[in-house]
Amino acid sequence: MPADASSLTQRSPGQCLSCVIVMLSLLLATWHVHAGPDEDSVFRHGFSFFGVLEYPPDYEHFNYVNPNAPIGGDLVLPVVGTFNSFSPWVQKGINPAGYGFVGAGIYLYDRVLEPSDDEAATQYARLAESFAHAPDYSWFAVRIDPRARWHDGTPITPRDFLYTHNYLLTDATAAIRNGFAHMQKAEQTGPMEVTFYVTDPAFRNPSAGLSVGHLPILPAHYYEGVDITKTTMKPPLGSGPYRIAEFDAGKRIVYERVDDYWGWEVPSVKGKYNFKRIIYEYFRDNTVAREAAKKGILSFRGEGIAKDWITGYADLPAVQDGYFIQEIAEQRSITAMASGIAFNTRRDRFSDRRVRKALTYAYDFEWINRVLNFNFYLRVNSFFDNSLLESSGVPEGRELELLEAFRDELWPELFTDPFELPKSSGHGLNRENMLKAQAMFAEAGWHVVDGQLVNEAGEQFRFEMLTRNAAEERGALPYIASLKRLGIDASVRTADSAQYRNRVRNFEFDAAYHGYWATPTLGTYLKPFFHSSGANDLFTENIAGIRNPAVDSFIERALNTYDADELYAAGRALDRVLLQGHYLIPGQVEPGGRWTYWDRFGRPDQSARYRYFPFPETWWVDEDKSYAVDRYLNATESKSDAAEACLEDCG
Repeated sequence: MPADASSLTQRSPGQCLSCVIVMLSLLLATWHVHAGPDEDSVFRHGFSFFGVLEYPPDYEHFNYVNPNAPIGGDLVLPVVGTFNSFSPWVQKGINPAGYGFVGAGIYLYDRVLEPSDDEAATQYARLAESFAHAPDYSWFAVRIDPRARWHDGTPITPRDFLYTHNYLLTDATAAIRNGFAHMQKAEQTGPMEVTFYVTDPAFRNPSAGLSVGHLPILPAHYYEGVDITKTTMKPPLGSGPYRIAEFDAGKRIVYERVDDYWGWEVPSVKGKYNFKRIIYEYFRDNTVAREAAKKGILSFRGEGIAKDWITGYADLPAVQDGYFIQEIAEQRSITAMASGIAFNTRRDRFSDRRVRKALTYAYDFEWINRVLNFNFYLRVNSFFDNSLLESSGVPEGRELELLEAFRDELWPELFTDPFELPKSSGHGLNRENMLKAQAMFAEAGWHVVDGQLVNEAGEQFRFEMLTRNAAEERGALPYIASLKRLGIDASVRTADSAQYRNRVRNFEFDAAYHGYWATPTLGTYLKPFFHSSGANDLFTENIAGIRNPAVDSFIERALNTYDADELYAAGRALDRVLLQGHYLIPGQVEPGGRWTYWDRFGRPDQSARYRYFPFPETWWVDEDKSYAVDRYLNATESKSDAAEACLEDCG
């Protein structure tokens, strides 16, 4: 990882962690214990995992935005796939881009709080006017901004919050339901106040507050009486900075900026969402999307294939002329296990850790990266890479104490040997690792007989690799060839996005490409990702079917601590067990985001510390640059037309 990225990720909101802990302790000591909020409750303009807010109550905007950014212009973005439903976050159907539940790209709905990219795990008032919590994090109270309105002019009230809470617990996807299963109760506690109660004591921690802050709120008056679990193409009613202006199902969706949006003067929103329209064009594959970007049809596109990053734009004159930009964004935040090959441990052949470890040794990352990816990628070796949650060396201190409680259930090498992924020379032989893999298979009861890897019953080891696109298929094929050398009948199947989701959600797969996201402080997403409580639930995010008491314990500890040292120790212990369990083959990570775009944009002078590319929220169309690009594209098109005409006229 880049040295500067590491230091940025590990920087706490205060001068040091000990200072933060002392300040948090002093703050909590001034509060009284309540069953719920009352007149003495401390309502603040934001919420932080560490209890410290860098921006004061009277701040005007985030430092990494331009509050005077010009408004206007179109941003045209590509999506590979399709969409077929506007029902929010249900198990059936696929929502369009810009319709997410967490993270960037939520245009329709206001969240309770807005994340600050300047601070780790910190959020500021957006839909909320202010926010409070119990000293033991057993409840979180929201006072709604009285200015808040839906796009039809209806005020946003506690009724909308309670409807959303009930909807998330009953009708949303399994991942969302599991993520809020610890918060079964919510009630109106004031004219414009709602309190969420953490009903599972194991999850009474700051992470639960971040979950409340991330909540996008749905309109009760719009959805009550409607079977929202069914797919529908009726456009939704939002409250956020954009509304859906037009769409062509599965092909195109246009978000239009709401001029009279109620929240333009909210400090956490000011300077963001500057494009007049955000348009998503849908493509069936990346090749067509790439050509559309090169021709100026698209404004901005991330390049996900290393070969095309190196060779796909070399002959584009606009690159040399400075109108088309290839940029590697600095990696400044936690990387996470963004890609890997997950094994379905619900199937007998993958329930044995020795088998999963053998399959990991047969994966020649160095050859794939050198030959297919021009040595562009780094190997990710942690579920929380590039953070204080990343395990390294052998366990010691508090992490070791936590692991000792499960020594009899864990693997001996976890305590004595640093976790290391197998490495090869990158020249395609990988002989030493293949021999080790063969020995591990033999230990697990699989032996090579007449060129086939078989068990005692004579059944050949076979499985299918599920991929989501041509790039993943391309990376999987060399691995499939290596497995065949071991006598394994392996194959690869590439599914479209809908088929992939359906098969994974219903456990109809052997192994599949999958990834996980993470945050600098562990959040409630850990439960649907790795906790055994959801391992056998259809539609779970725990696609590997991980059922490990140590994993469960470390998740619950991480989500139930107020102490930073304890949090990081639990995170490192969790990371170590997940890695040593070989539940997935760790994949690759980019050294930074790979972005291609036409040079039409303005962007703030100051970058955010915890997000390396705050796009598109803080960017805008620069009129002079955009005019220059249009002139260039028109001139290029005219030259092309003239050349074609000459060929026709001149024979």
